[in-house]
Amino acid sequence: MKDIREPARALTLRQPLTVTVKVALTMISIGRTRFYELVAAGQITTVKIGRRRLVHVESLQRLAAEGYVVAPPYIHPEQIDLDL
Repeated sequence: MKDIREPARALTLRQPLTVTVKVALTMISIGRTRFYELVAAGQITTVKIGRRRLVHVESLQRLAAEGYVVAPPYIHPEQIDLDL
């Protein structure tokens, strides 16, 4: 017979491995354009299953912990003012 005084096993909450893009945007509070810039820069990883694009939660957590760096927008050489 089991001892009823034995401590109950801790409940483990399972975190999903991936979330939808919409959920990811909410999780890290950024817009869709910035999100796809971060994906292109390799700072957020995704996987495509069928038509769905899913975002790895681990990459969102890493981004939130470390911050992100996005290259400045491209400036065409003709737009640079060299008359300083």
